[in-house]
Amino acid sequence: MAFETLNGIVLRYANYRDNDRILTVLTQERGAVAVTVRNCRKKSSVTADAVSEQCCYGEFVVYERGGILYASSTAIKESFYPIREDYERLVSANQILRFAEIIAYNHGGAELFPLCYHALSFLAYGDNNPIDIELCSTAKMLCLAGYKPVLTHCVRCGKDLRKQKEVAFSKVQGGTLCDYCGVGCRVISALSAEALRRMILLPLPQMGRVKLPDNVRKELDLIIYEYAEYSFEQIIKVRGK
Repeated sequence: MAFETLNGIVLRYANYRDNDRILTVLTQERGAVAVTVRNCRKKSSVTADAVSEQCCYGEFVVYERGGILYASSTAIKESFYPIREDYERLVSANQILRFAEIIAYNHGGAELFPLCYHALSFLAYGDNNPIDIELCSTAKMLCLAGYKPVLTHCVRCGKDLRKQKEVAFSKVQGGTLCDYCGVGCRVISALSAEALRRMILLPLPQMGRVKLPDNVRKELDLIIYEYAEYSFEQIIKVRGK
């Protein structure tokens, strides 16, 4: 029986049988995988305190049998426990991990894992509005998936929009539009477009610098998720529903 060590973040879990749990884990090595942890819900089990909760980062020693990965042993590396003590942090963490799972199976974990790790770190230990970290993470994940929005010029005619006070944003075209090309599209402030551009470029260790004004947060909350849901053809945003 061959064993493999995986390092990953629990995206979600499902209870199975009386004492087992199936974890969906975003790993550095394999991307998203399903790992069955037996007897982890038994208080007397050696895996009772193991990595079996959403948001936890841990080490999984696994083996494969019948096409299914089973955990032989697990160890917690970081629980991000403050997230579970605050409802708003937990909701944003759930939103980030939900989107991460959607794109993980096609884009692996090499870039997605550190993004989720930093996002959870700032949610747990930072003083940001949780939605700011969530929006920054979601924008970065869109780029990883190949949906980087155009934000400095009109995606249709190429006009430079950096001196405009307002710009249109099209989820269909994938970016900003000038007044002429953007008739009928959602209008956002130039500040919101610039904030989105900077969040995308921001290095992961500096995500804690993201602190959005209320009006910018509201505009980006709309356009980021509208764009994501149009691009992936499914519901992405569950926060507030």
